[in-house]
Amino acid sequence: MVNANHGSGGDADSNGLTRRQWLALGSSAAISGLAGCGGNNPDEDVTLSNNPSGENTGGEGSPVTTELNIRAPVSWQPSQANINPFTDTKNTEFWMDYIWWESPVYPNANGKPIYWLADNIELKGGGCEVHLKLKENYTWWDGTPVTAQDLHTAQRINDYRVNMGPDQTDDSWEVVDEYTLKNVLSGPANPSLQKSAYLSPVVKHDYFKSWLQKYEDAGGENGIKKVTKELQEHTITLEDLTEKGLGCGMWKPTQLSPTMAAHEKYEDHPRAGWTNLKTFNWHLISEKQKAIQALNTGKLDMGDKTITQAQSNDRVEVFNRFGTSSIVKLSMNWNNEHLARRSVRRAIAYLLDYEELVKVIKTTQGLNYKPRPTVTGMSTKAANQWVGENFQNRLINYGSKSRPEKAEQVLENAGYSKSGGVWSGPNGSKVNGLTYLTPPWNIYETIGNYVSPKLDKFGFKNKLVIPSSSGFWKRWTDTHDFDMVNWFSGTDHPANAYTTVGVSGIGKYDEIAVTSKKNGSDCKVNRTAPELEKPRSNKLNHPIRPKYPKQVGTVGNGGSKQTLFPIKWGNIMSQTQSEDEVKKFAKKLMWYTNWQVPHIGFYDETRAFWGNTDKFDFPTGKVDGHPNAEATKQEHFSNSMEFFAKGHISAKTK
Repeated sequence: MVNANHGSGGDADSNGLTRRQWLALGSSAAISGLAGCGGNNPDEDVTLSNNPSGENTGGEGSPVTTELNIRAPVSWQPSQANINPFTDTKNTEFWMDYIWWESPVYPNANGKPIYWLADNIELKGGGCEVHLKLKENYTWWDGTPVTAQDLHTAQRINDYRVNMGPDQTDDSWEVVDEYTLKNVLSGPANPSLQKSAYLSPVVKHDYFKSWLQKYEDAGGENGIKKVTKELQEHTITLEDLTEKGLGCGMWKPTQLSPTMAAHEKYEDHPRAGWTNLKTFNWHLISEKQKAIQALNTGKLDMGDKTITQAQSNDRVEVFNRFGTSSIVKLSMNWNNEHLARRSVRRAIAYLLDYEELVKVIKTTQGLNYKPRPTVTGMSTKAANQWVGENFQNRLINYGSKSRPEKAEQVLENAGYSKSGGVWSGPNGSKVNGLTYLTPPWNIYETIGNYVSPKLDKFGFKNKLVIPSSSGFWKRWTDTHDFDMVNWFSGTDHPANAYTTVGVSGIGKYDEIAVTSKKNGSDCKVNRTAPELEKPRSNKLNHPIRPKYPKQVGTVGNGGSKQTLFPIKWGNIMSQTQSEDEVKKFAKKLMWYTNWQVPHIGFYDETRAFWGNTDKFDFPTGKVDGHPNAEATKQEHFSNSMEFFAKGHISAKTK
């Protein structure tokens, strides 16, 4: 679910992507793009207050209410919505799908799989075969069971719609039995990544089988395109969803108006007994000021935005906060002669005061983030998991507080001098007129308004540009008309943190790699380095295979060198079955990022949620004694929508 922090776009067109690209971009959308509001560090041992046995969790007695009121931050007409899951023109946000439908899994804020439809996901055959075993107690709203055939139909239609047919894809799908689906991959997949990858919502086979038959009878590319066009134009309304039993989520839309979409609980859902709530009212409020007014007048019972206002409101309080694996960072375009020099990028890393920045964000946004201790390319939580603190202690320490004397020293050692308040390079060229681009999202604007004058005062003259959303995406994805830009990374797994699919990772390098077709059917990790069409990336002008010191912590260029192989190492990390091998290459890439400074992380993201705790029991950081709480603990590190959509919120009882 995308919030005000991030947009939902990515670096690449989704059509025709490889499995590794889907994994990387999927992680960015589901984890980075979904990063929520701020808070403190999480207690990793917390569990949720839920009840898989089906008993009411609201305690004995009658609930004080059976309704929950929340905000949908969208401008939307529910009665006119086309929710056809296979059209590119539907007028709903993608996160809405997960209220009405179920997916096998969904990654939580740290990339760990939350099991919904899936009961178990097992990798076999060296990682080239994935068996998805579905739970047997989920039903469509007409009472028919959700089966492997439903999931298979969704996958096959997407094969035709996106790739012109199953024979044009790398993977294949097979129904093993009523509740088991087999996904045969073209190459091995790393278990930690692949188990979180099956997040597409299921669709009802009985409804969509006619469309699948049309594809199978299409008779070629032109026929497939014709069917796709017809499918894209097909309308499914929220009324259709209910009347034809096309949904399988816990909440069914009942009353629709321009300002609210009311839902009632589907009592046959496996988790219906987890909550004593019967209705949730989805108030459609796109404007922030109206949302604040709704909060202050008691119209809303919970939320994850307007944190500042919630903290000063006597009726609600922050009930949950935890860290995520996402970081917000400054990316630099090496087409600029100064930013192409490592000394300038390091000077910026030394100069910025990350502790002060998070204080500014807390003052203006009410969010409490954790500043970055040094440049690593990963969140602190993820870095501790994959490389350990001892390795990180050997890295170059840029510090979390401003060190202007170090910044000046680095520049002077590289031949820079300062005159008239502006730094000039060895050739006399001034660091002047840098274009500093930031997305038009609240927190990113705050970052830009803090960082830009700091750089300017230091002697790196720049202009902060905050375009419209469309203007930002054009510069970011098309023209690359910027020198610096605020962006983000989902770093739950090293293959995502240092992905070469887009600049959400280390850089967008895959597009200039010459890929070769796999020979044979052996399930083996691809350990070859691809040929390159050019030595530098199209976006940001990064060198693809530079040499860098072997010795971790080396500040200069001295000592023995090693060559960076980012695409090769990324392939290995996304395919190997060995956790130790992932850690080995994570260390190589983290050290390169620390030494080269292609990007500078500002802070680790956190999420926070507020609610009316006098009326409701919300998922909190307190450990309870529920016997099945451990099985659903990962759902604690999720989003507010999942909290109520999956039965983790109940009303207090009288």
